Amino acid sequence: MRDAAAPASLEVRGSFLSRIAFPLLAWGLAFHSLVMAILFGFLGLPANVVRVIAAWKEAALIGLCLIAMLRAVSGRGPRVRITWADLWIGGLAAIGVAYLIGENSLLRTGLPRSAELLGFRDAIYFLLIYFVGRSTPELVEDDRPMRVIFALVVLTSIIGILEPFLVPPQALVAIGVASYFNDFLGFSAGTIGNEYGLPQNYWTVIGGVLFRRSGSIYLSGQGFAVPFLLFFPLVTAWVFARPKRTVVQIAGYALVCTALLMTVTRMTIFIAVVQIVLFILMQRRPEWAVAALSISGMIFGAAFILIPGFPTFVWDTLSWQSSSSLTHTNDWANGIATFAQNPWGVGLGTADLSSVRSGLPHITGDNLYLKYAVEMGVLGVGLLILSIGSILSHSMALFRNATGDSQRRMGAAMWLATIGLILNGMTAVVFNSPIVAYLFFWLAGATVTSSQRRAADRPDAHALVLEPVRAG
Repeated sequence: MRDAAAPASLEVRGSFLSRIAFPLLAWGLAFHSLVMAILFGFLGLPANVVRVIAAWKEAALIGLCLIAMLRAVSGRGPRVRITWADLWIGGLAAIGVAYLIGENSLLRTGLPRSAELLGFRDAIYFLLIYFVGRSTPELVEDDRPMRVIFALVVLTSIIGILEPFLVPPQALVAIGVASYFNDFLGFSAGTIGNEYGLPQNYWTVIGGVLFRRSGSIYLSGQGFAVPFLLFFPLVTAWVFARPKRTVVQIAGYALVCTALLMTVTRMTIFIAVVQIVLFILMQRRPEWAVAALSISGMIFGAAFILIPGFPTFVWDTLSWQSSSSLTHTNDWANGIATFAQNPWGVGLGTADLSSVRSGLPHITGDNLYLKYAVEMGVLGVGLLILSIGSILSHSMALFRNATGDSQRRMGAAMWLATIGLILNGMTAVVFNSPIVAYLFFWLAGATVTSSQRRAADRPDAHALVLEPVRAG
C-alpha cells in the first residue's frame, strides 16, 4: 500500500470510482425521480417493476463498497488511519443495524418489517458511501468532480428557469408526476390543495398571489432547492476560488443563482446567502462581501417594490405566521415530547416521510435531528451530531492545510456545505434527498482522507496527529 503521506499526484490520476462511478452516480441521482415518474406514470410499468428499477442506487452502493474493499485488500487503494469520523459514522451505522434487528423485541413497538426497512434505508444505509469516499481522496485533489457538478447544476438550473414558463401543470401530470407521488410513493398527503394532484410545494402564496416554484428534474420546489445546500458552495468555490474566471463560468453561476431564487424556498436561500458570506470571509476578500451584500440588498428592495404582497410574505416569515411555520412547530412539539418520553427511540421508520410512506402515524418531521432522536433515541441523534461535527472539522483542516488549489476549493466547499446541512437540518430532513445524502457523504469520506494526508505532510505532523492507529 502507498503511504498515507504520499504526494497527491499519485492519487490525482484517479480510479474507476472517481473517474466513472462518481459522475454516473451524480447524474443518475439527479434524474432519478423524473425517470421513475415517466416509467410508472407515463409508460405504465407495474409498481413492483419500477421499484426494482428504483433500487439501482442501493444496488450501486453495494457494488461501490465491494470495489473499495477490493482496492484496499489488493493494496491499490490509499492507506488510511482510523479517525473519530470513522468511529462516529460507523457507530451510527451499527446502531441502525442493531435497531433494525432488535427494536421490536427490545422497544416492543410492533412495527411492520416494511416500515423498518424503509426507515433503515432513509436514515442509515447511505452512510456506507462515506467509506467509499475514504478510498477515493482523489475526488478532492482533482478538479474533475467539480467540473461534473458544475455542468450538472447549470443544466438543471436552465431546466428549472424555463420550466414554469414552458411546462404547465397539465404537462407534469401527463408525464406521470402526479401518479408517481400519489400512487407510487404513497405521498398523497403532500399533494392536497391543488386540482392536479401535484406536490404542494410546486406553489407558494406571496401576498395572496399564487406563485409557481421551479422544480426542475427533481419534480418539486423543495426537491430542487435542497440539493443547493451541497451544490451552491461547490459551484461558488469552483467559480470564485481561482485567480481568473471565464465569462461562461460567470454566466453559469448567474443561472444557478436565478434558479435558486425561483425555488422560493426561504430557508435554503437564506443559507445560500450565509454560505457565500462565509466563503468571502474565508477567501479574505472583504470587498466581495460589500459587493455581495449590496447586490442582495438591491434585489431584496426591488422585490419589495415589484412583487405584489412581498412585504406581507416577508413579515409572515419573520413573525413565524406562515403555514409552513405552523407545520414545523407542530411537528417539533410532537417530536420533542416523544423523545422525552422515549429516550431510546420508538423505532426506525416512525418519523417524517418514512412514516408517511409506510402508513404509520406521523410522529414528527421537518427536522433532521428530531427524526434520528425519535427513531433511534439519544444514541442515534448523538452519533449523528458527532459525525457531522467531525466532517466539519476535517473540511476546515483540508482548507487550511491544502497543498493545491483543488484541495483548498473542496475543503472550503465541504465546510460550507456542512454548515448548510446543519442549519437546514433544523427545518427539513435534508437526507430525504438521495443526491444530497449520497454525494455529501462520498465527498465527506474523501475529504477526511485528504485532510489526514495534508496533516501528515506538515513538518509538525507528529505533534498534530492524534490518531496513530492504522487500519488496512
